[in-house]
Amino acid sequence: MQTKRQTSEPKVFSLDYMKSLRFTLETIGQWPNRSLGDLSRRAVMLATYHKFLICTFCFTEILAFSYMIKHRKTIRFIDMGQIYTNLFLTGLFLQRASLPFQKNYKKCVKKFVLEFHLMHHEHLSEFAAKELRKVNKICKIATKVIYLQLACGMLAYNLSPLFRNYYEGMFAGELPENKSFVHSVDYLLPFDAYRSFKGYLVIFIWNWFPTYNIPTAMGIYDLLVFVMVFHMVGHMNILLNSLKEFPRPQEDGLPSTREYNEEIFGLLKNVIRHYQIIKDFMGDMTAAFDLTLCCYLAFHQVMCCLMLLECSTLEPEALVKYGMLAAVIFQQLIQTSVAFELIKSKSKRLGDEVYAVPWEYMNVKNRRIFVLFLRNVQYPLGLKAGGMVPVGVMSMSTIIRTSISYYIMLATFAD
Repeated sequence: MQTKRQTSEPKVFSLDYMKSLRFTLETIGQWPNRSLGDLSRRAVMLATYHKFLICTFCFTEILAFSYMIKHRKTIRFIDMGQIYTNLFLTGLFLQRASLPFQKNYKKCVKKFVLEFHLMHHEHLSEFAAKELRKVNKICKIATKVIYLQLACGMLAYNLSPLFRNYYEGMFAGELPENKSFVHSVDYLLPFDAYRSFKGYLVIFIWNWFPTYNIPTAMGIYDLLVFVMVFHMVGHMNILLNSLKEFPRPQEDGLPSTREYNEEIFGLLKNVIRHYQIIKDFMGDMTAAFDLTLCCYLAFHQVMCCLMLLECSTLEPEALVKYGMLAAVIFQQLIQTSVAFELIKSKSKRLGDEVYAVPWEYMNVKNRRIFVLFLRNVQYPLGLKAGGMVPVGVMSMSTIIRTSISYYIMLATFAD
């Protein structure tokens, strides 16, 4: 008997941005359907397609690298930058494509969908329901922005070489002398794709495949992380609100009553449990994405320097070709860093809010619990790339400064 797909899927998929997130990752075979209980034939086919993608991109990476090695003496400096960009992007795609094989990634996504999403916590209070609506609105906006970036990136990457070929007269009856077709990605091939129109057409159509998969893996994985971060910030806002609403005795100056201390004990237990949920999920995110973020930051370190070096020639072709790409790369670095900085800034407020709780009215038992809680929240939460480098505004500024320093050094050697 064939196993069917889950009849009742998690309720978070009633939200449009969660549906879009899952659907788009499924198109590149990288949504962990089976970890979420989907054992249907469709899930098996997507898992098989995912393995096919990895094998395909490993092969195309070899072909692109072979082309660079064979023609490295004749490739112009401007075109060499595009080859390096394609190689680095493919390498980053392969690293992200390995995530569905990792238990930590599958565990993190499953926990987010089934437990951590604010939809599972909106019953806590009226403020929690309000926070859910706010976070959902932010996630919808972020989803639209990421999808717009993907559409513009894919069109620009493929249509720019097409317009250049048209401008240079490559589609005329006779090909111009000393000219060849330009592609968004170059490969070492057994047929002529640079002077033959049929060969050009084959590679032009094929290049839409990597220029969909690679930006999608970059953009949608970023979106997945952003959605998790926004929900974590929402959890922290709910926790901060719970701390602000801690009650005081009805009459100040009088000893606290037994009923008051019992109420405080229950509230302390709830906020500590909520804080532990946030902290545990932060640990799951770190285990799932620390290596991914490490590779991501290293990619930006190299690419920011490369884009500055290419644009520094001030040639119109270089500025047109790499100006927009440089803006996108810097923008991605900034938005990722700012997203993780939100977690740090919110967690730093926890210490002050916990200390502002009316602990002076508590009995000895509650004070002991309170002191332990206060000690734990002194350490701000945050995600570290590779378990070493904190991701945030400081790491962003360090990468930009280092890229500028490397660019100046390389430009000096070139001169």
